[in-house]
Amino acid sequence: MRKLWQEKQVRLDGRSAQEIRSLEIQIDYLPNVHGSAVFARGETKVLSVVAIGKISEKQLVDNIFNRSYKHFIHHYNFPPFSVNEIASYRAVSRREIGHGELVEKTFDYLIPQSSVFPYTTRVVSEVLASDGSSSQASICATSLALMTAGVPLIRPAAGIALGLFEGQTYSDINGLEDKLGEMDFKIAGTEKGICSVQLDVKNQGISQELLTECLEKARQTRFYLLEEMKKYIFHPRPHLATQVIKCRRFMVAPEKIGLIIGTRGKTINQLTEETGATIEVQTDGYILIYHQAEEKLEKTYQMIQKIINTF
Repeated sequence: MRKLWQEKQVRLDGRSAQEIRSLEIQIDYLPNVHGSAVFARGETKVLSVVAIGKISEKQLVDNIFNRSYKHFIHHYNFPPFSVNEIASYRAVSRREIGHGELVEKTFDYLIPQSSVFPYTTRVVSEVLASDGSSSQASICATSLALMTAGVPLIRPAAGIALGLFEGQTYSDINGLEDKLGEMDFKIAGTEKGICSVQLDVKNQGISQELLTECLEKARQTRFYLLEEMKKYIFHPRPHLATQVIKCRRFMVAPEKIGLIIGTRGKTINQLTEETGATIEVQTDGYILIYHQAEEKLEKTYQMIQKIINTF
């Protein structure tokens, strides 16, 4: 690495310091899922798949500090074959947990709250091949997959990893540069700003000037990636995928909720049996109706309106 850079000002794979590897993007890669996309940068390739369910399918997070629920869940899988290894795949590794959390935190403020988007969304990023920066490729693939599924993402996100070798910063480091270099600086965000960062260093640390330089180079690269992604899908699709369960949300006066539930749940159970819809009563007075067919949603809604307007 040192000799190539000193003599020819190129990296091991022939790129300049800030050059990005070739990109390959495919949306709607899997035909029968709610949303999917493949994002490849060089030899790193990630497939992200979206599944959208009812708001009640949220994940409980119960730890010693607090008890909360997640309506957006991201899982990251890094199988041995992605790095040309043959090994048993027994349990989730620390790497998979950490990278999954990193991607999840990137979208914390980009996916609307459950009060606006009454669904639980799960994304699984499958690393098909890895040669550095697979977590940032997962962010790009996840962003594309969410938009293809029709999730009203506030803004698309992209991520890039920067490296350091003998004082020279490199954009979009590959696996060997990550191993031999002094830094792995992951920066992800949107056109408006940074959403997540992760910094690993092997030296004694980086200076304020180097930090500023990295943030600026990451911003320029992020804009480039977002422009490339927009060539395939510019903004979230206006409607959810046809396979996604449909939802209707409306407010009911608190004194009327008991009429919908009925004695020991008799009324709501009868509604569910007749229409096949799932009816969820929220603590804030909202009623959520879920069904695959729009006409069943309308039928259930009219039946509920008849019940609450009769009394």
